Amino acid sequence: MRKKVLLLHPNFKEYSLGKEWEENESLSPPLGLLYLAAPLMKDYNVKFIDLNVENFEKKDFLQLLKEQDFLLISCYTGNMNSVYGIINNARKANKELIIICGGPHCNMINGHVKGSDYTCIGEAEEYIKELLDKIVSGKNVNNIPGLCYVKNKKTVQNPGIMKVDNLDKSMFPALELAVGKDYGYIAGLRIRAAPIMSSRGCPFNCKYCTHKGRIKYRERSPESVINEIKKRVKNGYKYFFFGDDNFLLNKDRVMKIMDAIIREKLKIKMIVQGRVDSADYEVYKKLRKAGVIMIMYGIENINQDVLDYYNKKITVEQIINAITLADKVGIISFGYFILGSPIETMKHYECTKKFFDKYPLDIILNDILVYVKGAELWDEFHKKGIIKDDELSIVSDERFNKFTTKELFRIKNDLLKHFYTNPKRILRLHYKIIKAGELGLLLKALLSGAYFKFFNFMKSPYELAQRG
Repeated sequence: MRKKVLLLHPNFKEYSLGKEWEENESLSPPLGLLYLAAPLMKDYNVKFIDLNVENFEKKDFLQLLKEQDFLLISCYTGNMNSVYGIINNARKANKELIIICGGPHCNMINGHVKGSDYTCIGEAEEYIKELLDKIVSGKNVNNIPGLCYVKNKKTVQNPGIMKVDNLDKSMFPALELAVGKDYGYIAGLRIRAAPIMSSRGCPFNCKYCTHKGRIKYRERSPESVINEIKKRVKNGYKYFFFGDDNFLLNKDRVMKIMDAIIREKLKIKMIVQGRVDSADYEVYKKLRKAGVIMIMYGIENINQDVLDYYNKKITVEQIINAITLADKVGIISFGYFILGSPIETMKHYECTKKFFDKYPLDIILNDILVYVKGAELWDEFHKKGIIKDDELSIVSDERFNKFTTKELFRIKNDLLKHFYTNPKRILRLHYKIIKAGELGLLLKALLSGAYFKFFNFMKSPYELAQRG
């Protein structure tokens, strides 16, 4: 009988089920788990659940856990409370269940997740079937790199790290497991987007990030990327979300991918992520021609002293250039911002408002700075004694800067309200959506109320900002 494997993406909000469950809207499913699923599906019964978009009654969820042989959990520092809650429930429901953890949090701590049987460090898709096969057959697992486990009541960690040297050799993620789940939300619009990862890793070293070069930057060939896109198109996908942190980094590769999309007459729409220092007019024209409708930038701040403090290696001039070029060719620009660096004052936030008023940025999301273990910023304040050993993730407050967390949330709300109450910006965004051939998408969002819900949400105070 084939063993049963449950791939589980825990809640990013508090672990909850039934009436207490809260949805966490997502653009696309988590690719990490679906990459793991692909090599397992031939010999195992594989099921995928995302508790951010799926709700269960507790008794039904526990019954599901009871029926499984393996539970594979995706771990992020921001969802570890959920992870531990799930592990606790799983142990009560099924004492024979083998629990395997992996993901960014495991890579960051470079160690074993308490309560799990095995923890994978690195990229596990080329090793996961070997691991499960050896567990089933009772064979030794000491040759699997980066694997953590408990042996004779002691935690063991095998040397090395799991990694994929040639991304072209990886199987395409098992996206079919996510069909029918409630994904596709972005800026009040609803699209059925196929996630795709054409490169991995990051060659940069921003102070707030936990990458630290543990997993080097690698790219898939244009041919591999196009083959995956063509497969998804055959399965009915029109929209694609490139999850690469730096899709636009290698301009020659980007142009080859876009040229192939045009040559193959693939009528698709794409959302990509890129750095502002990769902005190039000829590249942007080709992106638009091939079907790119949005570029998402990790801008983080528009004050040069803060950018330098974060070691972003970009300039305000480059931010302006990227936004202006995107606007010129008709691509929607989406900017991520971080508030609450140790050097920020109210003057910085007033400058941010002026920037919003002056330049054609279309959509923003801003978050409060979080000090995460593994990042240079966390190390810096840990050495100063401000962060304790067991504080793995801390939202910025008066210990680090001039503002309390409550004050930072108020500033965040104020910036969002300032940005989204500009009628000129909203009209420009509508124009770009229509120009991209998405009038039907816009009308559907307007009629469903989702679009108004998004903008009202962005203009309204957040619940956390009201907490004392």
